[in-house]
Amino acid sequence: MTFTSPYRRKVIFRWVLASLLALCWAHALPADSVVEELTILVPAEPGGGWDLTARAMASALQREQLVDSVTIEYSPGAGGLIGLAQFISSREGQGNVLLVGGLFTVGASIQNHSAVSLLDAVPLARLTFDNAAIAVPTASSFRRADDLFEAMISAPESIAWVGGSIAGVDQINLHEIARSLGITSTRLHYMGLPGGGEVGDALLEGRYQAGISGFSEFEPLLNRGQLRVLAVLTNEDIHRVDVPSFDDLGIKVERLNWRGVFAAPGTNETQVAALLYLVDKMTHSRLWRQLLDEHHWLDAYLPGPEFVGFVESEQVRAADEIKLMAEADPEREKIIRRVMLRRYTWVLALAALSMLLFIAVLYQRRWARKREAGLQHVYETATGKAILHAETLEKALANIHTHIEEEFDHWNLTVAEKDIALLLLKGLRLKDIADSRGTSERTVRLQAQAIYKKAGLQGRFELAAYFIEDVMQSMELADSATEPSSITSTV
Repeated sequence: MTFTSPYRRKVIFRWVLASLLALCWAHALPADSVVEELTILVPAEPGGGWDLTARAMASALQREQLVDSVTIEYSPGAGGLIGLAQFISSREGQGNVLLVGGLFTVGASIQNHSAVSLLDAVPLARLTFDNAAIAVPTASSFRRADDLFEAMISAPESIAWVGGSIAGVDQINLHEIARSLGITSTRLHYMGLPGGGEVGDALLEGRYQAGISGFSEFEPLLNRGQLRVLAVLTNEDIHRVDVPSFDDLGIKVERLNWRGVFAAPGTNETQVAALLYLVDKMTHSRLWRQLLDEHHWLDAYLPGPEFVGFVESEQVRAADEIKLMAEADPEREKIIRRVMLRRYTWVLALAALSMLLFIAVLYQRRWARKREAGLQHVYETATGKAILHAETLEKALANIHTHIEEEFDHWNLTVAEKDIALLLLKGLRLKDIADSRGTSERTVRLQAQAIYKKAGLQGRFELAAYFIEDVMQSMELADSATEPSSITSTV
């Protein structure tokens, strides 16, 4: 948007009239034009530079007793364009509302080809310049700005940058830094976030290697030791942080992030004069000076027609810079080809690796099934042999018992003597046999001697040895009976 001469003359005339009314505030303004309750609209998330500006204004205006109360409202999104559009469409003619805006909104309106711009509101006054800063997480390997710049020169694409919204002053400053280092702007990897307060949080999450934003937006995390500032636009007003300025590093950055306030469209000269009076009194207060020092802002107060002309020139300048950032670069196609080649090479390598893994898994599963079948066969064979051995052993034991009974009959043992003989073969002592039969040990001893005499044996040991030989022969017969089965299962 550009001004035609008649429009410029109209704006200047209006501002001259408003300025005269502001100078004659106590006598010239009607009573109903006094602003008692002020609303400040912040077109961003809480925590960013615009929010800090609004809070500082609210504090100064109320503590200086310029207004009774200040309400801060938020309408974030699209670099301030959403809040700006709402401000223009819903606040027309309201003389108790201000919008905080700045260079980010100028860039966003051009980048997005927006139907609205800050010139559709009433530019009231520029307030501050922000001190830009470059920061990294505390754990970063970049200890100094030189370390970061050396990495940028050797491999710009390897560094993921984060800052304010796309086409805003942060991205513009980063591109100026890159040009100062001889780096093509199109090789930068930059992510723009809606609010400056989000930049520091994004760095802490580890998604980005470096960030660029206002020093005041990094300061809370800096004080907690979570971020490290490597360089600032100017270090004259920075206390407790020993870092070089961009000038010290030989980098010329001409763009300063400014913030200002805007009145609603459709406000009359009296309303504009009342708001201008408040802003002027606030910026000349000692409290406002303290707030500038506290947030490391540079005083950039510029009211009235000069601010209107400044916003107009910023629109033109930002359009040129955004066009410059988007200009084609002969190196860009080479970079894209190299990146795509590397990407597809990795894709092919991953595909080949995936195929090898798939084949290995199939082979492993086939081998596992074969091994499982083999183990199942061995298990079934072993189970069959065990059953066969058990049956053979049971049969052998039965034969042994039959043979013992036959021998007892051959020896003409009585029923009582047979029982005692079996207990002797089991290894029981005479006393234990007597207890189990309810008789005396002497009786059992006599019966045992009778058994030995009938069998022609000398005692318990010969009795046991007599039958052990039979047992061994039975076991050999059992083994020979199962041997053909064992050979078959092995085959």
